[in-house]
Amino acid sequence: MSREKILAIKPFLSLIVVILILFMMVFVKMENRRMGYSILKDVRALNKLKDKYKLRKIKYLTLVQPDRVRKIALTHLTLKEARRGQIIQLNGNRLALPQ
Repeated sequence: MSREKILAIKPFLSLIVVILILFMMVFVKMENRRMGYSILKDVRALNKLKDKYKLRKIKYLTLVQPDRVRKIALTHLTLKEARRGQIIQLNGNRLALPQ
């Protein structure tokens, strides 16, 4: 190629390079925005799971309260309160608290 043809092509090449750089900048900004939305969605899902965990923990703790368990055992399961002498505590091979 002659020098004149190269000089004639240079403005077009520089224009193509500038356009490619602008497209790359737009692509990077779009990816940045997309990743931001993805992170936002994941954070919302995490917060929702944390709230669900807290609610289930509260529900579990209310279900296993000793007073509630005792009431259910006495009313629905026909169990009775333990009397003196019914509970035997063992410590190794011997009784810990003889009654």
